[in-house]
Parts: sequence; C-alpha cells; structure tokens
Amino acid sequence: MTHSKLATYVSHSPNHSGKRNHKIDTLTPHYMDGNLSIETCAAIFRPTSRRASSNYGIGSDGRIGVYVEEENRAWTSGSSANDNRAITFECANLSGGKLTDACWNSLVKLCADICKRYGYKGVYYCGRADYSKLPSGYMLLTMHKWFQSTDCPGPWLSKQFSNLAKDVNAYLGSGKTPTIAPANNTHGGKLSVDGHCGFNTVLDMQHQLGTYEDGVVSGQWVGHRQHIWAIESVTWEGSGSQMVKALQKRVGASVDGLWGRETSTKLQKYLIKRGYSCGDAGADGYFGHCSVKALQRCLNDAKL
Repeated sequence: MTHSKLATYVSHSPNHSGKRNHKIDTLTPHYMDGNLSIETCAAIFRPTSRRASSNYGIGSDGRIGVYVEEENRAWTSGSSANDNRAITFECANLSGGKLTDACWNSLVKLCADICKRYGYKGVYYCGRADYSKLPSGYMLLTMHKWFQSTDCPGPWLSKQFSNLAKDVNAYLGSGKTPTIAPANNTHGGKLSVDGHCGFNTVLDMQHQLGTYEDGVVSGQWVGHRQHIWAIESVTWEGSGSQMVKALQKRVGASVDGLWGRETSTKLQKYLIKRGYSCGDAGADGYFGHCSVKALQRCLNDAKL
C-alpha cells in the first residue's frame, strides 16, 4: 500500500477499480462542496452504493486522510482515462468554494510530496487536459469539470490552479509554502470586523479557547437561534459544543455546551467590561452584528 506520510488518517473506501492501467502523471484537486471533516468524507465514500471515492481528503484544519491507496484508481472525476493516471484529492471548502489556509497549505505540501516520491520536478497547468504541452518531468493539473457536467472544483479553486502550480513548484525549490491571498483566520492575518460570525471568527474563538479547530459551532439547539442569529457557521441538533463549554467557563455562564440567551448575555458583558462595545442594546442576550464586531475586535487583540 502506498500513500503519503503526511496523512494522519486512513479509512479505505471499497469504491475503486484496483490497480491503475497508466503511470501516475496527473494531479486532480476537487472540492467537497461543503466544509466536511476528513472523517465525514470517509463515511460518505464507505458505502458501495455511493460508487465514488478519492485517493485523499483534506480538511479545513489541514489534516489529510487516505481513502484509496495511490496504486489504485479512485472513482473521482467521472473519467477512467483521467483517474487511471491521476492522484485525486477532495478538499473541504467554505462559502464560495474557498479553502482555508490550512487546507491550501496541506494541498501544496501533499502535491509536492507526490512529485518527490514519483520523481517529478514539479506540476504544470495549461487550462486543459493536453499532455502534448506537458514539459518533461512535470505532472499535469486537471479539473473534474473538464470530464463531467459539474462545477467542481468550484468557483474559487478553479481560479487558483495557476497559483497552485506556482506554490507547489516554489515549495519544491525552497521547502517553504508560499503565502497566497491574506486570510482572516488564525492561520494568517486579522479578522475582518464585519459583524458576521462565520468560519474564520469561530476558528479564532476555538484557537483562543484551546479547543478543536474546525471553524464550526456544532450541535446547537435550534430553539436558541434568535439569541445567536449572527452566528453563521453553526450546525443544529446535537448535544452541544466543546468550544461553547470552554466559552461558558470563560465568561461565567452555565456550562452545557449550548449557546443560548445566558451565554450571549454573559459574553456581551465580558466584552463590554473589556472595552468592546456591543452597540446601543448592550448586553441584551441577542448576539447580533454589533456584538459580533465587538467579539472580532477582541479576537484581533487576542483577549478572549
């Protein structure tokens, strides 16, 4: 079995064709069309009824999972010709298809690692699956949507293939991952103070509270929605969140992992006491845009 040592999780999918009929000379990054963990993606690929898989998955936290070993052809691109020669990746994405810095950096490092292990100088992107244009010693980057009716790899990643080639080749030359567009999360840059508590704001909260970083407030009760209406990166129906428990301990609220009116009020008071205004409504128990702006300023000052 062959896979990268960069991977930290292995969950084999039965959905593959066995040994390839072509040498590996292609890399095909896909997007998950959602911010899925590598474990969730593995679970999706596990049933034989799914009839889909990829060689790797990369989460928004940068962790890498193996689903189909590299010597086997995964069922990823809707093209036997492409998948027999390509190592394929499913990348977790945010709204608009964007990857986090952590996911992007892991993609760059994984592509570089594959190049090294198979004896390639780097990767090449020409905007089509044209191997006649491929320089000697390089792997070709291809897109899923060239072979099947789909928008994959999504609106953002589709525009980044030239940057991916540049970053992989630069990494192979220097051993350092180049920085792309500034990111508003703990993996680089300051948060935009925009009043929207999305993935990046939640990721910073998790980072400063010392909990698992996936950018999502998970397992919340839908009956509390009105009290956290500006929290956008949230999943409903569950038993609560470890991050919320840590937050409740920090601000002196009852600890149950469910963010409701008491937690919102206590957090607002916590922010106001430290000089971050929550707007005219003050500590009213409804965590809206003004409260999120106060939270984002606090996070940018690393004072949560």
